Amino acid sequence: MPNRIGPNELVEERHFLVKRVERRVTRNGDEFYVLELSDSNGTIEARIWSNALANCTFEEGKIIEVTGRSQEYRGVVSLIIDDCKIVNSEEAEDFRVKVPTLVFDIETVGKNFEELDKKEQKYLIENLEKNEPDKKKAEARTGLYPIFGTVCSIGGYNPDSEKGVVLIVSKKELKSSRENFEYRTFSNEKDLLNAFWEIAKKYQLFVSYNGESFDFPYLIIRSGINRVRVPIEIKRFGDNQIDLLNKLRHNNHGFKLEFLCRAFGVEDPKKEGIDGERVDKLYKKGRYQEIADYSARDVVATSELYKIWKEYMSGKY
Repeated sequence: MPNRIGPNELVEERHFLVKRVERRVTRNGDEFYVLELSDSNGTIEARIWSNALANCTFEEGKIIEVTGRSQEYRGVVSLIIDDCKIVNSEEAEDFRVKVPTLVFDIETVGKNFEELDKKEQKYLIENLEKNEPDKKKAEARTGLYPIFGTVCSIGGYNPDSEKGVVLIVSKKELKSSRENFEYRTFSNEKDLLNAFWEIAKKYQLFVSYNGESFDFPYLIIRSGINRVRVPIEIKRFGDNQIDLLNKLRHNNHGFKLEFLCRAFGVEDPKKEGIDGERVDKLYKKGRYQEIADYSARDVVATSELYKIWKEYMSGKY
């Protein structure tokens, strides 16, 4: 069972986080409560019948110590609570279900405009970048489109273990600027993509900033072009990804990551003068170390924002 409680087990003085409380009444008019409980192993539904209410104290968002027994109905295990009390000795965070989570971000580099043939140039300027009045800026944005660009770097970070990795296509070995990060270099994009999907297979939840519209579609298209198999299904608006750009949107405006970091007191990953628009130029100059360090800072900042959103803004305990 996901909560590691089997049917017909005696539960004695076990601690759970109360995620939800619902009061109900039987047909006979007897009051009872349904609780959703969790610990690091999973969630389980529990009931407190009227004959046990006098023995119980509980509150949503609190840790309770439970004594009771489990039962199974139609393959689902639930708890019948005989006695419970609120305890204050432990942090609620320790009782949340730990979903393997990867915070990630990609950096891309595009072909030089002159490398495109006439038809491609026209398509970029007159279709993809038709709203950009500055032709020079439009010509420099090939990296935004996976048909003209490639993935040059991917940062990944586990917010629970606080360990990260940067995967980068580089002509030289790089040394990580952070103790909790590993830098891995590759000679080509295909090997980088293969390495990323091998890592991704170990996770169930993916956190990004604009990943829903940009990072994941870009990765998937580039994987197809490179004939790299995508091993997990990533659905737009699916429940296995959280895009903070959408979660922190206001009045239909998405904010730049750097300004959200400033507002929330998170270290700005762009404070050293590097951002996604500069990566293309830095990469073509062979400044791989700066890009790798930026990738690491970016996913750490995104992770910090995610923790704040999850703790205070998600509406979930």
